[in-house]
Amino acid sequence: MIPPVSRMNKLILWDIDGTLLHTGGLAGEGMRAAMNQTFGYAPRRERTFYSGKTDRQIIHETFPELQESELLERLPAFKALYVQEMEQRRESIIADGRVMPGVLALLEHFHGQVVQAPLTGNIAPVARLKLEWLGLLAYLNTDVGAYGDDHHERARLVPIAMERASRYYRHTFAPHDVIIVGDTPHDIRCGASHDVRTVAVATGPYSIDDLEQHHPDAVLADLSDFAAARAALLGAG
Repeated sequence: MIPPVSRMNKLILWDIDGTLLHTGGLAGEGMRAAMNQTFGYAPRRERTFYSGKTDRQIIHETFPELQESELLERLPAFKALYVQEMEQRRESIIADGRVMPGVLALLEHFHGQVVQAPLTGNIAPVARLKLEWLGLLAYLNTDVGAYGDDHHERARLVPIAMERASRYYRHTFAPHDVIIVGDTPHDIRCGASHDVRTVAVATGPYSIDDLEQHHPDAVLADLSDFAAARAALLGAG
């Protein structure tokens, strides 16, 4: 049965890492291990190298010597190994990971009122594991999200998510119906490139000043002030 579209007809697309939750570096550790096994090495990088990029983009930039065809050929093996590495870290991620301030209250508030889905650089199975293990999976419709294995360019994920949501709910979500929430300039740019509302939170590696330079519609230190966060998401106040 197709669930009813909310009376507000809004689609909130949530980034995962640094916005909804943090895995304490364990997911990055798992990704590097999978890259080592798939491609032979994976150099350590600054946190900002990974932040806001899709997993496919990270692989492209980490292994520039690989031809596109070769990279795509190895991608299924990488995905399987990445999931395996995540499963091996499950208990540690549950113990050491955390949900970002204010996130749960907002997800609970909007649940059943608007459509909420991930828009993340994570490959889809890893995104679902993170959300499940940290108790957020029930609040987001992962069937209508967009992921790092859908395309290597983050901006290309926005129309994918909008089309999936429109098909799933049998309702056309126009750009003015969509809100992207993220913690990096990549999140802001991908939303701005499709004329959707962008809300930036300084809960990742970028400060408020860093994020403001990219002109989001709203920027917050975090989501702990419920009234301010709700107003920022809905463009109210």
